[in-house]
Amino acid sequence: MKRLAISMMVFCCVMALSVAAWCGDNGDGTVTVNGLVWMKDAGCMGYTNWNTAMGRVKTIASGQCDLTDKSKPGDWRLPTVDELRAIYASKSQFKDVVYSFYWSSSRYEGAANRAWVVGMNDGSMHSGNKDSHASYVWPVRKK
Repeated sequence: MKRLAISMMVFCCVMALSVAAWCGDNGDGTVTVNGLVWMKDAGCMGYTNWNTAMGRVKTIASGQCDLTDKSKPGDWRLPTVDELRAIYASKSQFKDVVYSFYWSSSRYEGAANRAWVVGMNDGSMHSGNKDSHASYVWPVRKK
């Protein structure tokens, strides 16, 4: 019984360490999750159509949205639908997450005017019309 208790404690410590490395606040307006750097303020970039969102993320730089990360225009992008779905489980690590849909850069196959969105209220995926549908913008970049 004692050996089982010690094994469980070791297991829990290892799991805690792996989670800490998996998700962390960088202290510069960003949070790293699964090796990607996300803007900590998930609501800063606003609500817009897909084409505007694709252009808006390319202009982000340190000094905007509480960023002090030394990023430059061109460093940021829209996440893929898979990246957005993966971040759903970690949304509590961020501020101003809107419980609505966020644009992905992933185009919806079979309809050139549609792209995938992910709902931060339940993690669901839907497609939105790139021109007429508005969703939130949550930028991501590589480390």
